[in-house]
Amino acid sequence: MELKDVLTPALVRTGVEVPDKDGAIRFLAQLLVDAGHVDDLESFVADVYLRETEGITGIGGGVAIPHGKSASVTVPAVAIATLAHPIAWETLDGDDVDTVFLFCAGDSNEGAREHLVLLSKVATKLADDELVVRVRHAQTADDIVRLMCE
Repeated sequence: MELKDVLTPALVRTGVEVPDKDGAIRFLAQLLVDAGHVDDLESFVADVYLRETEGITGIGGGVAIPHGKSASVTVPAVAIATLAHPIAWETLDGDDVDTVFLFCAGDSNEGAREHLVLLSKVATKLADDELVVRVRHAQTADDIVRLMCE
């Protein structure tokens, strides 16, 4: 599975106005519902929050990667939002977050494998600080998809 298989402009938004972490998670989860990747918003959000109890998803540098394996997921995907203003999030470096990648994968064994593959691929990309800055400042969804899939 490649990022180009799970990331489309329909799942990316720039300059998003959200008040807090919950707003960011729900905004991105709704994108996944609207695009047909998730069939039950509340169940999926509950599964994302269940994962949040297991450890910090704010990886530092203004980036958070919340994720959840859920029976509500019909097709694995990644939704991305760059935020208009940083928001509070539990992070490894204690800083606020302005770029959020929300992963969705099914809760089957295959879903778990897809989940790990997606996390690994995105984590590898996000290890490049220059790329993170370029994503953060990208003006369009197409630009972000291109940057992440290069």
